[in-house]
Amino acid sequence: MGKFNLSHRVVVPPLTRCRSYGNVPQPHVVLFYSQRATRGGLVIAEATGISDTAQGYPDTPGVWTKEQVEAWKPIVNAVHDKGAVFICQIWHVGRVPSS
Repeated sequence: MGKFNLSHRVVVPPLTRCRSYGNVPQPHVVLFYSQRATRGGLVIAEATGISDTAQGYPDTPGVWTKEQVEAWKPIVNAVHDKGAVFICQIWHVGRVPSS
């Protein structure tokens, strides 16, 4: 897949989990992603907001603050330690009406 050498076609797709309280990935996510990572595999992160106005669901992770980026680092490292490729799926849901 481009510059990534994958050894099989099994891919962990993005799953919106709504468990990133305050839009910060929580420590338990390290285990979630690392359990699904395999050598030469591909893991795609859950939808990750690019700004506070990008969110469409509550408690989804973000990458617009230093705290959020720092919280992703052990997750990405755990996946890489298993030999897998990790891709962050960034999103902006567009205009969302308030209820």
